[in-house]
Amino acid sequence: MELRKVNIIAIQERYLDIITKQVKEILGDKIIINSITVKDLQKNTVTNEDIVVISNSQIKGLVTQLIPENCPIVIAKRDINYTNTKKLLNLPPGQQILVVNDNKSNTEETVQSLKEIVFEHNYQAYVPEETISNTVDYIVTPGEQHLLPKSLSNVIDIGYRLLSISTFEEIIDLLEINYQRTQIIKRYFKACVSLSGNGVTQTNNNKDIRNVAQYHFEDIIAVSNPMKDAVALAKKYSRNETISHIHIDGETGTGKSMFAQAIHNYSNLAELPFISTSCVSKPFDHVEKELFGSEIDEEISYGLFELAKYGTVCIKDVWDLPLSLQKRLYQVLKTGEFSRLASSEVIPLQSRVITTSSKNSRELEKGLICSDLYRLLTKYSLEVPALAERLEDFSSLIDNIKQRINRSDILFTNEVIDYLKSHDWERNVKELYNVITYLAFLEEAPIGMDSLPFYLRSKANEKKFNDIEIHTKIISKIEEHGFLDESIEILNTFYEGKKVYNSYGRKALKKHLEKKGLSLSEQQLRMRLEVLQELDLTIVRQGRAGTTISRKGEEFLKGYFKNKITRESKELDLKIVK
Repeated sequence: MELRKVNIIAIQERYLDIITKQVKEILGDKIIINSITVKDLQKNTVTNEDIVVISNSQIKGLVTQLIPENCPIVIAKRDINYTNTKKLLNLPPGQQILVVNDNKSNTEETVQSLKEIVFEHNYQAYVPEETISNTVDYIVTPGEQHLLPKSLSNVIDIGYRLLSISTFEEIIDLLEINYQRTQIIKRYFKACVSLSGNGVTQTNNNKDIRNVAQYHFEDIIAVSNPMKDAVALAKKYSRNETISHIHIDGETGTGKSMFAQAIHNYSNLAELPFISTSCVSKPFDHVEKELFGSEIDEEISYGLFELAKYGTVCIKDVWDLPLSLQKRLYQVLKTGEFSRLASSEVIPLQSRVITTSSKNSRELEKGLICSDLYRLLTKYSLEVPALAERLEDFSSLIDNIKQRINRSDILFTNEVIDYLKSHDWERNVKELYNVITYLAFLEEAPIGMDSLPFYLRSKANEKKFNDIEIHTKIISKIEEHGFLDESIEILNTFYEGKKVYNSYGRKALKKHLEKKGLSLSEQQLRMRLEVLQELDLTIVRQGRAGTTISRKGEEFLKGYFKNKITRESKELDLKIVK
């Protein structure tokens, strides 16, 4: 009997990996599993014969537009992992427990599950805007420790919530599998044990390594100068046939994979294979065999370098390779040839190699990076700027995300947009995509601050209290050197330049300041710039790119002028009273 394919679709990669592992543990011998995020879902991904499992009802409207009409959809129900409740069970009855999850509905669902299973305690849902009671004894969270209020302790992480038994019963009914309920229950608890532990993180190994290069440079939002520069350099490398290896650096979630695919599609290799693999958390022997292939007991297994032929091999997270493999990769790129494992045959390297990494050169100092490979890769390298360095792209990015999820009608309040721009996006564009996608399915208009995910609302409240303290410290530090007004004028000049996509070297900055009536010597200007850089208020780029104001600098400048207007207004009121 031919196995049917079950497509598991979710917004968050982290949660998708968890439930994919669970489905594999329970139905892995009965079905073909294909897990995919909403952002990667294409119209041809799902066929008529498939079954679709979606992580929640909020994404149903989007998913139905991209799958065949008659394709059955299972809307997943979630439940806590029972095997992670031991700590709760061992507590004395009657504990006051605060439950923290990523949004209101998920928190309420978790509270309900806990009440049904570990009924001996009293549970309270966490709401960021409300004062937390002093009577709380413990905090319980299903894998969301980063959302926890920092002032409280006694945390119990019960791990990510899993798909419920009823969800699997629904899947099995659609598959028409002859499965006894007792067998389902046995396998369900086997999966719970397999996924037990706090903050469980699993890697999805069901994706085919032979990915399709679906992105082009036209898909990359590049309004800001840093992004335009990165795209221009990538295009230059792409069309140069003499360049056999390209390295892409950048923080997590900046779009390095998108750049790699765009480089392939822009080159004369576009019609040839594009094969991608990640080096994160893979055993040494697995990744070595995957890259180079093997020839054991007269059985040949082809590696990526051979499968790609004259196309492109993309090695993601290259610095996660063991040091010995980094050295071997260096020899392959340097000599242009390699051998399979357990073979003496020398095979020419015919494919272009693109590597990516989110670790910087500081790792080199720790001895975790092969210095020869580092020097070789950085010969033809580019850096994808973080979201904080390309805020001019912000509005276009949001519009693009809304278009991709078919929700161009969604509106945000100005307060939300201002806060999103000021937020420290640790996972960059990937995190922004997840947030906008989540908000799009709330069916609220316009989206206000109350609709933001809990972790953003919590940080917004913290920011209000922290901004004043940070602002005061910056002013004090600048005033230690006695030139606050001059520093404000320098920052303002950088800000004005940034609005028209200009950055300045010292000589150009000096001329601009002189036009404003501020004359400084070279030494004075250097001293003031050093302090501003030390406070992270400016970004100093290499070479002739010049210096510009940082996002932190923009926030400080905005706060300074806002407070100045308030002070002047109060002083005027006092004069009128007198």
